[in-house]
Amino acid sequence: MAAVGAQLFADNSILNLRDVVLSRTDTPQTLREKLARVILDEMYQFVGLLDARGMTLEINRAALEGAGIQMSDIQGRPFWETRWWQVCSETKEKQRELCGRAARGEFIRCDIEIYGRSAGEETIVIDFSLMPVRDQLGRIVFLLAEGRNITEKKAAEAELARKNKELERLLDQVRQLDQLKSDLFANVSHELRTPLALILGPAESMLAAGANLSEMQRRNLGVIRHNAATLLKHVNDLLDLSKLDAAQMTMDYVDIDLSRLVRTVAAHFDALAPQRTISYVIVTPDVVRAEVDAEKLERVLLNLLSNAFKFTPSGGRIRCTLAIRNDGFVLAVQDSGPGIPHAMRDKIFERFRQAQGGTTREFSGTGLGLSIARDFVELHGGTIAISDAPAGGTLVQVEIPLRAPRGSVVRIASDAESVSEVSMITSTTVEELRRDQVQSPRPAQAAGNPTVLVVEDHSEMRRFIAETLSSDYRVIEAADGVEGLAQAIAKTPDLVVTDLMMPKLGGDEFVKHLRAHRNVPQPPVLVLSAKADDMLRLRLLAESVQDYLVKPFSAAELLARVRNLVTIKRTKDLLQEELASQGEDLALLTRELIVSKRLIEENLEAQRQFSALVKNSRDFIGFTSREGRTIFVNPAGRELVGLSEEEVQQKSPLDYVIDEDRDRLLRGMAAATERGNWEGEIRFRHFGSDDVIPMHQTIFVVDPVESGGKIGLATISHDIRERMRVEEGLREAHAELARVSRIASMGEVSASIAHEVNQPLSAVVANANACARMLDAQPLDMGELRLAIGDIAASGKRASEIITRIRSQVKKSDSGRHKLDINEVIVEVMPLIRGEVDRHQAKLETHLERNLPVILGDRVELQQVLINLLMNGIEAMTTTMNGPRALTVRSQLATTGEVVVAIRDCGPGFPADHMSKLFNSFFTTKPNGMGMGLPISRSIIEAHGGKLWATLNSTGGATFQFALASAA
Repeated sequence: MAAVGAQLFADNSILNLRDVVLSRTDTPQTLREKLARVILDEMYQFVGLLDARGMTLEINRAALEGAGIQMSDIQGRPFWETRWWQVCSETKEKQRELCGRAARGEFIRCDIEIYGRSAGEETIVIDFSLMPVRDQLGRIVFLLAEGRNITEKKAAEAELARKNKELERLLDQVRQLDQLKSDLFANVSHELRTPLALILGPAESMLAAGANLSEMQRRNLGVIRHNAATLLKHVNDLLDLSKLDAAQMTMDYVDIDLSRLVRTVAAHFDALAPQRTISYVIVTPDVVRAEVDAEKLERVLLNLLSNAFKFTPSGGRIRCTLAIRNDGFVLAVQDSGPGIPHAMRDKIFERFRQAQGGTTREFSGTGLGLSIARDFVELHGGTIAISDAPAGGTLVQVEIPLRAPRGSVVRIASDAESVSEVSMITSTTVEELRRDQVQSPRPAQAAGNPTVLVVEDHSEMRRFIAETLSSDYRVIEAADGVEGLAQAIAKTPDLVVTDLMMPKLGGDEFVKHLRAHRNVPQPPVLVLSAKADDMLRLRLLAESVQDYLVKPFSAAELLARVRNLVTIKRTKDLLQEELASQGEDLALLTRELIVSKRLIEENLEAQRQFSALVKNSRDFIGFTSREGRTIFVNPAGRELVGLSEEEVQQKSPLDYVIDEDRDRLLRGMAAATERGNWEGEIRFRHFGSDDVIPMHQTIFVVDPVESGGKIGLATISHDIRERMRVEEGLREAHAELARVSRIASMGEVSASIAHEVNQPLSAVVANANACARMLDAQPLDMGELRLAIGDIAASGKRASEIITRIRSQVKKSDSGRHKLDINEVIVEVMPLIRGEVDRHQAKLETHLERNLPVILGDRVELQQVLINLLMNGIEAMTTTMNGPRALTVRSQLATTGEVVVAIRDCGPGFPADHMSKLFNSFFTTKPNGMGMGLPISRSIIEAHGGKLWATLNSTGGATFQFALASAA
């Protein structure tokens, strides 16, 4: 203690610390007791000492101030009768009981609500303990009471429980939707099996008994049978999927020769290997007895082998092996294909997952094969893994126990047991792999016919299109987008018919590349696709293609559309040639036009079909003349705006939109005329009421040749009222989330708020007491009285302003943007967080540039952002022990003309790899943080048209800044 005393009293012989006076002359024991008193008084938590009967002996200063009492008021009184425990009679009686139990030697600990804030006017929840203190003889002489404020922790726990409950509710909804999805798969799959059986049965019967069938008839029946079997395979996959989801997939264990099973399934691919010049090796022991579900294991092996043959190029290698390992067997399939990237090896087993996406895919498929194979292996209690093959390529290994689980029913398979249920799946799979290897002769084509390029990767669909068109056109075929582009450039066809989903180059990219070759004649393009995507269809029609037909389609419709496009193209070419060479014989041109007229007449049926499509669309579809007169509006469009067919003819395009949007429509029509198309949102009017209908409108120019010069612009407009209702709901949810965040921020700065409100209220009380004394005094000093009353009014106004700011932060109201001085917004926030700054022993500095331009913003939302960033900075510096705890707020004008606000702290900063995640929802570096403050702050700033970012300081700590445009 002597060294301590010398250090304490180096400058003065007396130290005054509140109620404790330390002196150089104090004995070591006295100094120790006084230091203990200092520690007790400066402790933030509740600490008290009672005698064995529960009478109050000593309480620390923080606890007394929280209850608004003096030590002299309670010393010697029963502890349970003090202000802390007067919340209710039950709390008082519980404290009496706890003191009795502690006096009998029991250590007490519990959570309890007491009066402990705002001078005993507000309750808090504390983690309370009562510990018996014994003397050397073991007798209980004191009771030590301690309490730690856990109010905020309890509130956070309650909020977390609420959020967990909400997450559980949402999870339950997801489970219900997933169940509905599985039920839909099962029901639709069952309904599809009956018509598929009625397709497959007659087709197979006709093939078996039709000795007098022609070669083309037999081939077409084979196409029907093969594609029906392929569709049945997909239906079976969906049924298996629904059974697996419902945990209804059962195992039919059979004791079989596994080597024989593997050789039988693998032999189906023997004929395919030499066709592709692939080295195909099967290695199995002579006999391997195993208890497995034979059908499911065949499905697994079939999937692995079909994948290997699908991805292995000509001249490659495939190896299928079966081996015994411990109490199980390993079935492995190895190929020399391109392999599977490491990043895809876990995802490749996910349902509907394929290694390639978009319209450019090397191979077709549903993405279910490997997923179902993994599930079948796991039902056996086994595992499936993918790795690199030793010589390059992919190695897939399946490991399954040789014996069925204990208690399973295992049948004994006879030598003649059939595997017919799998035979159709096997033959269908092998036939899919072989179809591209078979090249059937095409019928002879006349050289003078128009040329049509067919770009389609599916060989049977390509053959069907070619045979449908070959009687009237010379057909060129291409199996992918790259080959199609080369043929289009070299052969200059009159029409291109292309699929969308193709290997090497998707259909949309193929057309894009073709249109980029400006020096090549540009043929019209007809897209045939199973991808019924309205947005993609509209985009392609507006930008690069002339027609779009969705599979399945009839041959008659295909012929009509092809004839229409080729006729228009040829007529256009003839007119251009005549204009280019005026000296040619006019009679020849006339004959060509007569021929073209006959072809055009043949296309009337196709035009009628197109008209039916337009009339039955649910969107607003309209056409205007080149002079801007309305020519046609489809029935759905007329119903939408409340006009009859006759009334439509009397309206101009500008009549359909509200007055405020007429200029926007004029600009859109001008842009469409200049660029070929325009799209945007615009508001239509209903002529029979005052309703305003928001629409997403697409306007595009109609080729004058294709329309005979009658149509200038066409529009397709979609009603977006439902979408806007959903967006409004999202905006309301976002506003409510921001309000909840502001309430949470107010909770964090509650101590500061109480301090700021308490100061003017204390001044009111003091001045009121002074007024009372002045009124009793003689003579009455009216001047002093007026000053005191003025001070009361000023203090009351200050308290009212603080409360008004708090209410603005927590009340639920619509956002309003006004011109603001950002410095005023900053200054108004300072009193709300000053108490937190003092409590954390930090220093707050402001450097606000004068005469900044005003901004357009919501005062409450910007104050919420400032409070959040300031509280983050204060909390970040709590771990700073030796260095300064300085928090700086700076406003300035950037060179870009934006107003910038920066909050800089001296905390530890954050790891550099967290920079990209700081503003992600639910990402937090705080132990008890929710991770929503910074995302909400960024969304508020971005909604103001600004930006919010963070940087690390070179001297430690971090700086958060946001920039807002000036309102000038």
